[in-house]
Amino acid sequence: MRIQLHGRFAVAVGGRTVSQHLPGRRARLLVAVLAAADRCPVDRGALLDLLWCPSSPGEGAAATFAALLSKVRTVIAPAEIRGRRSLDLVLPHGSIVDAAVARAALHAAESAAARRDWPVAWTEALSALFVTQRGFLADFDDPWSEDRRREALHRHRRVLACYGEACLHLGPGERSGAERSARALIELDPLAESGHRLLMRALVAQGDRSAALQAYERMRRLLREELGAGPGAASRELHTEILG
Repeated sequence: MRIQLHGRFAVAVGGRTVSQHLPGRRARLLVAVLAAADRCPVDRGALLDLLWCPSSPGEGAAATFAALLSKVRTVIAPAEIRGRRSLDLVLPHGSIVDAAVARAALHAAESAAARRDWPVAWTEALSALFVTQRGFLADFDDPWSEDRRREALHRHRRVLACYGEACLHLGPGERSGAERSARALIELDPLAESGHRLLMRALVAQGDRSAALQAYERMRRLLREELGAGPGAASRELHTEILG
């Protein structure tokens, strides 16, 4: 079984897509919430609040939810939704949830980077990047999904930073990857200096000190215009190092 939470929501059983058989928005959101919980049981009352948001569950909500749950169980079999007061999605052996794969790969990538094992960091970060570059539940529009999207975007920035750092340490063939990661980080968060520093280092590694100095100047102007402040100590030190 495969569940895709990044990009457009999708559920496949035995290679056959079954998402279209889930009965409506609440059913799709129910599966998404349980899949994202990664084997942590979710309180039944909390699920009712999520599924009925922005309204409050009315008197008939419990019965409606029970009927919905029965239909969902039929669609996603052989996966199971177990429990009564709290619910847990139990997937068949060998199943894949893309968000869980990305979280595990990011953890492995950052651990490898801490050990300075750059080939492993590169491989694991790239695996995570394949997933996180797609927005989380792009076709969902509800408060829970919005919160998860913000969390997923934060992880995506971590993936880009780890991948870019690994590219810098793997030699000339991967330095353009470091530059792409840096520019993606800057686009996502223009006021975060770490992305600008990664870009400067990537440009220097590619032999373009002039472009690196121009990148510093763009960052300096942006910070002055938006925050009324200059670059931090780490950025200034890198600038001084590039100047030689």
